[in-house]
Amino acid sequence: MNRILNIMKWEFMVRFRSKMFLISLFMPLIFMVFSIIPAMLMDKGGDSEVKVGIVNHAEHITSKFKKNIGNKYQFDDGKPKYWIFDYENFDEAKTALQEKTIDAIMVIPAGIMDTSKSKYFARSLSNFKVIDELRNTLSHTVILQRMENQGVAVEMAESISKRVRMDTFEVNKEGKLTEGNELMVLLGPFFFVFLLVMAVFINGQLLLRSVIEERTNRMVEILLSTVSARELMTGKILGLGSLGMVQILFYLSIGVIYGMVKGIEIVRFDELPILFIYFLTGYFFFASIYATLGTLFDNEQDAQQSMSIVSIIAMVPLMGSFYFMANPTALVTKILSFVPPMTPFMMILRISSDAAEPWEIAATVVLMIVSVWGMMTLAGKIFRTALLMYGKRATLPEIWRWIRA
Repeated sequence: MNRILNIMKWEFMVRFRSKMFLISLFMPLIFMVFSIIPAMLMDKGGDSEVKVGIVNHAEHITSKFKKNIGNKYQFDDGKPKYWIFDYENFDEAKTALQEKTIDAIMVIPAGIMDTSKSKYFARSLSNFKVIDELRNTLSHTVILQRMENQGVAVEMAESISKRVRMDTFEVNKEGKLTEGNELMVLLGPFFFVFLLVMAVFINGQLLLRSVIEERTNRMVEILLSTVSARELMTGKILGLGSLGMVQILFYLSIGVIYGMVKGIEIVRFDELPILFIYFLTGYFFFASIYATLGTLFDNEQDAQQSMSIVSIIAMVPLMGSFYFMANPTALVTKILSFVPPMTPFMMILRISSDAAEPWEIAATVVLMIVSVWGMMTLAGKIFRTALLMYGKRATLPEIWRWIRA
Protein backbone atom coordinates (compact mmCIF):
# COMPACT_ATOMS: atom_id res chain seq x y z
CA MET A 1 0.00 0.00 0.00
CA ASN A 2 2.87 2.38 0.82
CA ARG A 3 4.33 1.82 -2.64
CA ILE A 4 1.01 2.72 -4.27
CA LEU A 5 0.81 5.88 -2.17
CA ASN A 6 4.38 6.84 -3.10
CA ILE A 7 3.64 6.39 -6.81
CA MET A 8 0.40 8.34 -6.38
CA LYS A 9 2.24 11.20 -4.63
CA TRP A 10 4.98 11.29 -7.27
CA GLU A 11 2.52 11.36 -10.19
CA PHE A 12 0.46 14.07 -8.49
CA MET A 13 3.36 16.37 -7.64
CA VAL A 14 5.11 16.06 -11.02
CA ARG A 15 1.94 16.99 -12.93
CA PHE A 16 0.80 19.57 -10.37
CA ARG A 17 4.00 21.58 -10.75
CA SER A 18 3.88 21.57 -14.55
CA LYS A 19 2.77 24.54 -16.65
CA MET A 20 0.44 22.25 -18.60
CA PHE A 21 -1.59 21.65 -15.44
CA LEU A 22 -2.09 25.38 -14.90
CA ILE A 23 -3.20 25.75 -18.52
CA SER A 24 -5.63 22.83 -18.23
CA LEU A 25 -6.87 24.21 -14.90
CA PHE A 26 -7.91 27.56 -16.31
CA MET A 27 -8.82 26.49 -19.86
CA PRO A 28 -12.37 25.27 -19.06
CA LEU A 29 -12.88 28.38 -16.92
CA ILE A 30 -11.84 30.58 -19.85
CA PHE A 31 -14.12 28.54 -22.12
CA MET A 32 -17.08 29.06 -19.76
CA VAL A 33 -16.37 32.79 -19.45
CA PHE A 34 -16.29 33.22 -23.21
CA SER A 35 -19.53 31.22 -23.42
CA ILE A 36 -21.30 33.24 -20.74
CA ILE A 37 -20.22 36.73 -21.86
CA PRO A 38 -21.85 36.50 -25.33
CA ALA A 39 -25.05 35.20 -23.71
CA MET A 40 -25.04 38.10 -21.24
CA LEU A 41 -24.39 40.59 -24.02
CA MET A 42 -27.13 39.04 -26.12
CA ASP A 43 -29.58 39.27 -23.22
CA LYS A 44 -28.52 42.83 -22.50
CA GLY A 45 -28.28 43.66 -26.17
CA GLY A 46 -30.72 45.67 -28.22
CA ASP A 47 -29.50 49.04 -26.90
CA SER A 48 -29.44 50.52 -30.40
CA GLU A 49 -32.26 51.87 -32.49
CA VAL A 50 -33.93 49.56 -34.99
CA LYS A 51 -35.45 51.04 -38.12
CA VAL A 52 -38.29 48.94 -39.49
CA GLY A 53 -40.03 49.53 -42.78
CA ILE A 54 -43.65 48.39 -42.98
CA VAL A 55 -45.35 47.49 -46.22
CA ASN A 56 -48.85 48.27 -45.05
CA HIS A 57 -51.89 46.42 -46.36
CA ALA A 58 -53.85 46.53 -43.10
CA GLU A 59 -54.04 50.13 -41.90
CA HIS A 60 -56.23 49.36 -38.87
CA ILE A 61 -53.65 46.88 -37.54
CA THR A 62 -50.53 48.83 -38.50
CA SER A 63 -51.52 52.01 -36.67
CA LYS A 64 -52.16 50.09 -33.45
CA PHE A 65 -48.99 48.07 -33.92
CA LYS A 66 -46.95 51.28 -34.14
CA LYS A 67 -48.50 52.54 -30.93
CA ASN A 68 -47.96 49.27 -29.07
CA ILE A 69 -44.35 48.80 -30.18
CA GLY A 70 -43.54 52.39 -29.25
CA ASN A 71 -45.04 52.09 -25.78
CA LYS A 72 -43.59 48.67 -24.99
CA TYR A 73 -39.96 49.06 -26.05
CA GLN A 74 -38.19 52.23 -24.94
CA PHE A 75 -34.72 53.12 -23.74
CA ASP A 76 -34.01 54.48 -20.28
CA ASP A 77 -34.15 58.03 -21.59
CA GLY A 78 -37.67 57.45 -22.96
CA LYS A 79 -36.66 57.30 -26.62
CA PRO A 80 -38.32 54.51 -28.64
CA LYS A 81 -36.25 51.49 -29.64
CA TYR A 82 -38.15 50.91 -32.87
CA TRP A 83 -38.60 53.54 -35.56
CA ILE A 84 -41.30 52.67 -38.06
CA PHE A 85 -41.33 53.82 -41.70
CA ASP A 86 -44.22 53.25 -44.13
CA TYR A 87 -43.71 52.09 -47.71
CA GLU A 88 -46.33 51.75 -50.43
CA ASN A 89 -44.82 48.60 -51.94
CA PHE A 90 -42.23 45.98 -51.22
CA ASP A 91 -39.79 47.08 -53.94
CA GLU A 92 -39.33 50.51 -52.34
CA ALA A 93 -38.78 48.92 -48.94
CA LYS A 94 -36.35 46.40 -50.39
CA THR A 95 -34.28 49.19 -51.97
CA ALA A 96 -34.15 51.01 -48.63
CA LEU A 97 -33.06 47.80 -46.92
CA GLN A 98 -30.27 47.22 -49.44
CA GLU A 99 -29.10 50.82 -49.03
CA LYS A 100 -29.15 50.31 -45.23
CA THR A 101 -31.66 53.10 -44.72
CA ILE A 102 -33.71 50.63 -42.68
CA ASP A 103 -32.75 47.48 -40.79
CA ALA A 104 -35.75 45.27 -41.53
CA ILE A 105 -39.02 45.01 -43.43
CA MET A 106 -42.38 43.81 -42.16
CA VAL A 107 -45.14 42.98 -44.63
CA ILE A 108 -48.54 43.06 -42.93
CA PRO A 109 -51.14 41.63 -45.35
CA ALA A 110 -54.75 42.84 -45.45
CA GLY A 111 -56.02 39.40 -44.41
CA ILE A 112 -53.86 39.05 -41.33
CA MET A 113 -56.94 38.89 -39.10
CA ASP A 114 -57.93 35.64 -40.80
CA THR A 115 -54.63 34.14 -41.90
CA SER A 116 -52.49 35.19 -38.90
CA LYS A 117 -49.53 35.40 -41.28
CA SER A 118 -47.03 38.17 -41.93
CA LYS A 119 -43.53 38.37 -43.41
CA TYR A 120 -40.21 39.66 -42.13
CA PHE A 121 -37.16 40.54 -44.22
CA ALA A 122 -33.67 41.57 -43.12
CA ARG A 123 -30.09 41.52 -44.34
CA SER A 124 -29.43 38.95 -41.63
CA LEU A 125 -31.79 36.90 -39.45
CA SER A 126 -29.21 36.54 -36.66
CA ASN A 127 -30.87 39.09 -34.36
CA PHE A 128 -33.67 36.81 -33.23
CA LYS A 129 -34.42 39.07 -30.25
CA VAL A 130 -35.65 41.80 -32.60
CA ILE A 131 -37.66 39.25 -34.57
CA ASP A 132 -39.22 37.90 -31.39
CA GLU A 133 -40.17 41.36 -30.09
CA LEU A 134 -41.75 42.38 -33.39
CA ARG A 135 -43.59 39.06 -33.73
CA ASN A 136 -44.98 39.14 -30.19
CA THR A 137 -46.14 42.74 -30.47
CA LEU A 138 -47.86 42.12 -33.80
CA SER A 139 -49.51 38.97 -32.45
CA HIS A 140 -50.75 40.81 -29.35
CA THR A 141 -52.09 43.64 -31.52
CA VAL A 142 -54.04 41.21 -33.72
CA ILE A 143 -55.51 39.41 -30.69
CA LEU A 144 -56.71 42.72 -29.17
CA GLN A 145 -58.23 43.74 -32.51
CA ARG A 146 -60.13 40.45 -32.75
CA MET A 147 -61.54 40.99 -29.27
CA GLU A 148 -62.52 44.55 -30.16
CA ASN A 149 -64.27 43.29 -33.30
CA GLN A 150 -66.33 41.03 -31.05
CA GLY A 151 -67.49 44.03 -29.05
CA VAL A 152 -64.97 43.78 -26.22
CA ALA A 153 -63.64 47.15 -25.03
CA VAL A 154 -59.91 47.74 -25.48
CA GLU A 155 -59.34 48.13 -21.73
CA MET A 156 -61.24 44.92 -21.08
CA ALA A 157 -59.39 43.16 -23.90
CA GLU A 158 -56.07 44.17 -22.33
CA SER A 159 -57.25 42.82 -19.00
CA ILE A 160 -58.55 39.57 -20.51
CA SER A 161 -55.37 38.88 -22.47
CA LYS A 162 -53.04 39.63 -19.56
CA ARG A 163 -50.82 36.64 -18.84
CA VAL A 164 -51.02 34.85 -15.52
CA ARG A 165 -47.91 34.96 -13.35
CA MET A 166 -47.07 31.79 -11.48
CA ASP A 167 -44.55 31.96 -8.62
CA THR A 168 -42.69 28.69 -8.14
CA PHE A 169 -41.53 27.09 -4.89
CA GLU A 170 -39.67 23.94 -3.94
CA VAL A 171 -40.72 21.82 -0.98
CA ASN A 172 -37.93 19.83 0.71
CA LYS A 173 -38.31 16.65 2.75
CA GLU A 174 -38.79 18.63 5.96
CA GLY A 175 -41.60 20.63 4.36
CA LYS A 176 -39.61 23.86 4.11
CA LEU A 177 -40.58 26.12 1.23
CA THR A 178 -37.98 27.90 -0.87
CA GLU A 179 -38.64 30.14 -3.84
CA GLY A 180 -37.82 28.24 -7.00
CA ASN A 181 -35.54 29.19 -9.84
CA GLU A 182 -36.38 27.16 -12.94
CA LEU A 183 -33.20 28.19 -14.72
CA MET A 184 -30.92 27.01 -11.92
CA VAL A 185 -32.87 23.77 -11.56
CA LEU A 186 -31.65 23.01 -15.09
CA LEU A 187 -28.24 24.69 -15.04
CA GLY A 188 -27.16 23.36 -11.63
CA PRO A 189 -27.10 19.64 -12.56
CA PHE A 190 -25.87 20.52 -16.05
CA PHE A 191 -22.96 22.41 -14.44
CA PHE A 192 -21.97 19.31 -12.44
CA VAL A 193 -22.17 16.97 -15.43
CA PHE A 194 -20.22 19.47 -17.52
CA LEU A 195 -17.46 19.58 -14.89
CA LEU A 196 -17.20 15.80 -14.83
CA VAL A 197 -17.07 15.57 -18.63
CA MET A 198 -14.38 18.26 -18.82
CA ALA A 199 -12.31 16.51 -16.14
CA VAL A 200 -12.63 13.20 -18.00
CA PHE A 201 -11.57 14.77 -21.31
CA ILE A 202 -8.63 16.80 -20.04
CA ASN A 203 -7.15 14.47 -17.44
CA GLY A 204 -8.12 11.29 -19.28
CA GLN A 205 -5.90 12.28 -22.19
CA LEU A 206 -3.15 13.25 -19.76
CA LEU A 207 -3.34 9.82 -18.15
CA LEU A 208 -3.41 8.08 -21.53
CA ARG A 209 -0.30 9.94 -22.63
CA SER A 210 1.44 9.16 -19.35
CA VAL A 211 0.75 5.42 -19.61
CA ILE A 212 1.94 5.33 -23.23
CA GLU A 213 5.17 7.03 -22.15
CA GLU A 214 5.64 4.50 -19.37
CA ARG A 215 5.16 1.63 -21.77
CA THR A 216 7.51 2.94 -24.44
CA ASN A 217 10.14 4.11 -21.95
CA ARG A 218 12.24 1.11 -20.96
CA MET A 219 12.96 2.75 -17.57
CA VAL A 220 9.67 1.21 -16.47
CA GLU A 221 11.42 -2.16 -16.32
CA ILE A 222 13.58 -0.79 -13.51
CA LEU A 223 10.47 0.39 -11.66
CA LEU A 224 8.90 -3.04 -12.00
CA SER A 225 11.83 -4.52 -10.14
CA THR A 226 10.54 -2.83 -6.97
CA VAL A 227 6.77 -2.57 -7.60
CA SER A 228 4.25 -4.74 -9.40
CA ALA A 229 2.54 -3.66 -12.62
CA ARG A 230 -0.77 -3.47 -10.76
CA GLU A 231 0.70 -1.22 -8.05
CA LEU A 232 2.29 1.03 -10.66
CA MET A 233 -0.92 1.35 -12.66
CA THR A 234 -3.08 1.88 -9.55
CA GLY A 235 -0.71 4.55 -8.27
CA LYS A 236 -0.76 6.38 -11.61
CA ILE A 237 -4.57 6.30 -11.80
CA LEU A 238 -4.96 7.53 -8.22
CA GLY A 239 -2.29 10.22 -8.62
CA LEU A 240 -3.62 11.69 -11.84
CA GLY A 241 -7.16 11.11 -10.59
CA SER A 242 -6.41 13.21 -7.52
CA LEU A 243 -5.13 15.90 -9.86
CA GLY A 244 -8.50 15.84 -11.60
CA MET A 245 -10.28 16.14 -8.27
CA VAL A 246 -8.29 19.30 -7.53
CA GLN A 247 -9.62 20.77 -10.77
CA ILE A 248 -13.19 19.76 -10.00
CA LEU A 249 -13.02 21.25 -6.50
CA PHE A 250 -11.56 24.44 -7.97
CA TYR A 251 -14.39 24.80 -10.49
CA LEU A 252 -17.01 23.81 -7.92
CA SER A 253 -15.73 26.40 -5.45
CA ILE A 254 -15.93 29.13 -8.08
CA GLY A 255 -19.48 28.09 -8.96
CA VAL A 256 -20.61 28.04 -5.32
CA ILE A 257 -18.99 31.41 -4.57
CA TYR A 258 -20.60 32.91 -7.67
CA GLY A 259 -23.97 31.52 -6.59
CA MET A 260 -23.58 32.94 -3.08
CA VAL A 261 -22.69 36.38 -4.44
CA LYS A 262 -25.67 36.32 -6.80
CA GLY A 263 -27.96 34.79 -4.19
CA ILE A 264 -28.47 31.68 -6.33
CA GLU A 265 -28.37 28.15 -4.94
CA ILE A 266 -26.32 26.34 -7.58
CA VAL A 267 -26.10 23.19 -5.46
CA ARG A 268 -27.97 21.89 -2.45
CA PHE A 269 -25.36 21.38 0.22
CA ASP A 270 -27.20 18.39 1.68
CA GLU A 271 -26.79 16.64 -1.69
CA LEU A 272 -23.13 17.57 -2.09
CA PRO A 273 -21.60 14.49 -0.33
CA ILE A 274 -23.45 11.94 -2.47
CA LEU A 275 -22.82 13.96 -5.65
CA PHE A 276 -19.12 14.05 -4.79
CA ILE A 277 -19.10 10.25 -4.44
CA TYR A 278 -20.43 9.96 -7.98
CA PHE A 279 -17.81 12.48 -9.07
CA LEU A 280 -15.03 10.39 -7.56
CA THR A 281 -16.21 7.01 -8.80
CA GLY A 282 -17.17 8.32 -12.23
CA TYR A 283 -13.87 10.08 -12.73
CA PHE A 284 -11.74 7.12 -11.57
CA PHE A 285 -13.81 4.75 -13.72
CA PHE A 286 -13.06 6.72 -16.88
CA ALA A 287 -9.48 7.28 -15.75
CA SER A 288 -9.09 3.50 -15.55
CA ILE A 289 -10.51 3.14 -19.07
CA TYR A 290 -8.03 5.68 -20.46
CA ALA A 291 -5.19 3.98 -18.59
CA THR A 292 -6.23 0.62 -20.06
CA LEU A 293 -6.27 2.10 -23.57
CA GLY A 294 -2.83 3.57 -22.96
CA THR A 295 -1.40 0.09 -22.39
CA LEU A 296 -2.60 -1.14 -25.79
CA PHE A 297 -0.89 1.45 -28.02
CA ASP A 298 2.67 2.57 -28.63
CA ASN A 299 1.79 6.15 -29.59
CA GLU A 300 -0.98 8.66 -29.00
CA GLN A 301 -1.96 8.88 -32.67
CA ASP A 302 -3.00 5.22 -32.75
CA ALA A 303 -4.97 5.68 -29.53
CA GLN A 304 -7.04 8.62 -30.81
CA GLN A 305 -9.69 6.45 -32.48
CA SER A 306 -10.34 4.44 -29.33
CA MET A 307 -10.37 7.64 -27.29
CA SER A 308 -13.10 9.08 -29.50
CA ILE A 309 -15.40 6.14 -28.68
CA VAL A 310 -14.94 6.70 -24.93
CA SER A 311 -15.48 10.44 -25.43
CA ILE A 312 -18.78 9.84 -27.22
CA ILE A 313 -19.99 7.66 -24.33
CA ALA A 314 -19.16 10.45 -21.87
CA MET A 315 -20.89 13.05 -24.06
CA VAL A 316 -24.22 11.19 -24.35
CA PRO A 317 -25.50 12.16 -20.85
CA LEU A 318 -24.35 15.75 -21.38
CA MET A 319 -26.12 16.10 -24.72
CA GLY A 320 -29.28 14.46 -23.39
CA SER A 321 -29.14 16.04 -19.93
CA PHE A 322 -32.23 18.23 -20.38
CA TYR A 323 -34.28 15.24 -21.54
CA PHE A 324 -33.11 13.09 -18.64
CA MET A 325 -33.86 15.88 -16.13
CA ALA A 326 -37.31 16.36 -17.61
CA ASN A 327 -37.94 12.58 -17.54
CA PRO A 328 -36.04 11.31 -14.47
CA THR A 329 -38.41 8.36 -13.94
CA ALA A 330 -38.56 7.24 -17.58
CA LEU A 331 -37.54 3.63 -18.25
CA VAL A 332 -34.55 4.59 -20.42
CA THR A 333 -33.30 6.96 -17.71
CA LYS A 334 -33.54 4.27 -15.04
CA ILE A 335 -31.83 1.66 -17.23
CA LEU A 336 -28.92 3.99 -18.09
CA SER A 337 -28.52 4.72 -14.37
CA PHE A 338 -27.30 1.14 -13.92
CA VAL A 339 -24.89 1.14 -16.87
CA PRO A 340 -21.47 1.98 -15.29
CA PRO A 341 -20.17 4.39 -17.96
CA MET A 342 -23.44 6.35 -17.69
CA THR A 343 -24.20 5.81 -13.98
CA PRO A 344 -22.41 8.82 -12.43
CA PHE A 345 -23.83 11.27 -14.97
CA MET A 346 -27.37 9.90 -14.81
CA MET A 347 -27.48 9.73 -11.02
CA ILE A 348 -26.23 13.30 -10.67
CA LEU A 349 -29.10 14.42 -12.90
CA ARG A 350 -31.68 12.25 -11.15
CA ILE A 351 -30.64 13.21 -7.61
CA SER A 352 -30.79 16.89 -8.57
CA SER A 353 -34.32 16.24 -9.87
CA ASP A 354 -35.21 14.49 -6.57
CA ALA A 355 -36.26 11.40 -8.52
CA ALA A 356 -33.75 8.80 -7.28
CA GLU A 357 -34.92 6.31 -4.67
CA PRO A 358 -32.61 5.55 -1.69
CA TRP A 359 -32.12 1.94 -2.85
CA GLU A 360 -31.12 3.17 -6.33
CA ILE A 361 -28.53 5.49 -4.82
CA ALA A 362 -27.10 2.73 -2.62
CA ALA A 363 -27.08 0.19 -5.46
CA THR A 364 -25.42 2.51 -7.98
CA VAL A 365 -22.76 3.63 -5.49
CA VAL A 366 -21.83 -0.02 -4.83
CA LEU A 367 -21.92 -0.69 -8.58
CA MET A 368 -19.52 2.17 -9.29
CA ILE A 369 -17.11 1.19 -6.51
CA VAL A 370 -16.97 -2.39 -7.82
CA SER A 371 -16.62 -1.13 -11.40
CA VAL A 372 -13.71 1.17 -10.49
CA TRP A 373 -11.95 -1.66 -8.65
CA GLY A 374 -12.54 -4.00 -11.61
CA MET A 375 -11.25 -1.49 -14.16
CA MET A 376 -8.12 -0.78 -12.09
CA THR A 377 -7.43 -4.49 -11.78
CA LEU A 378 -8.02 -4.94 -15.51
CA ALA A 379 -5.66 -2.06 -16.35
CA GLY A 380 -2.94 -3.60 -14.17
CA LYS A 381 -3.25 -7.03 -15.81
CA ILE A 382 -3.15 -5.68 -19.36
CA PHE A 383 -0.29 -3.30 -18.52
CA ARG A 384 1.79 -6.12 -17.06
CA THR A 385 1.56 -8.21 -20.24
CA ALA A 386 1.70 -5.31 -22.73
CA LEU A 387 5.12 -4.26 -21.41
CA LEU A 388 6.57 -7.41 -22.92
CA MET A 389 5.33 -6.55 -26.42
CA TYR A 390 7.57 -4.61 -28.82
CA GLY A 391 6.27 -3.20 -32.12
CA LYS A 392 3.20 -5.46 -32.12
CA ARG A 393 -0.38 -4.30 -31.69
CA ALA A 394 -2.46 -6.41 -29.34
CA THR A 395 -5.47 -8.23 -30.79
CA LEU A 396 -8.78 -8.77 -29.02
CA PRO A 397 -8.20 -12.54 -28.48
CA GLU A 398 -4.82 -11.74 -26.92
CA ILE A 399 -6.34 -9.10 -24.63
CA TRP A 400 -8.99 -11.58 -23.53
CA ARG A 401 -6.28 -14.10 -22.64
CA TRP A 402 -4.44 -11.46 -20.60
CA ILE A 403 -7.61 -10.65 -18.65
CA ARG A 404 -8.24 -14.31 -17.85
CA ALA A 405 -4.64 -14.91 -16.83
